[in-house]
Amino acid sequence: MKKNLLSKEYYNKITEAIGLELSASNLYKHLCNQLQNIGYFGSAEFFKRESKDELKHYQIWADFVNDKGGAAMIPTIKGFTDEISELKEAFDIYYKKEYDLGEFYNDWYMDCEDATIMQQLLTFVEIQRTSIGEAGDLLATLEQCGKEKAALLLFDKERNN
Repeated sequence: MKKNLLSKEYYNKITEAIGLELSASNLYKHLCNQLQNIGYFGSAEFFKRESKDELKHYQIWADFVNDKGGAAMIPTIKGFTDEISELKEAFDIYYKKEYDLGEFYNDWYMDCEDATIMQQLLTFVEIQRTSIGEAGDLLATLEQCGKEKAALLLFDKERNN
């Protein structure tokens, strides 16, 4: 058995990050299913890809814990049952989740005193910075679409790229 080189505090914080990444993955799967149900198949594919990206982020943290001699724990992840009825609603949820993740990583980085964890956190701060920017751009485009069905369908089709 390897010796865990992480303090209990940092181990718990990484477990929290793992939970947040897995929760985001599950949320995006839920949004994918909801969007398929209301006929926005391109956006459903977008959220399927986003869900896979969040699983990659989980794996980065799990590997980090393993490299430090520990075993990553998977906390209980809350399920999602809320129905959505509009495309913009899904992207509002997406923006909020990415923003919240960005705040989590930024705050943690500012409080962290471990250089290897700080290096890892910088990667996640950058990931979230770009994700928040992209989510904001998508929301701005959706604002331009308004309630125009043709514009919304074109927006949806473009998400399948």
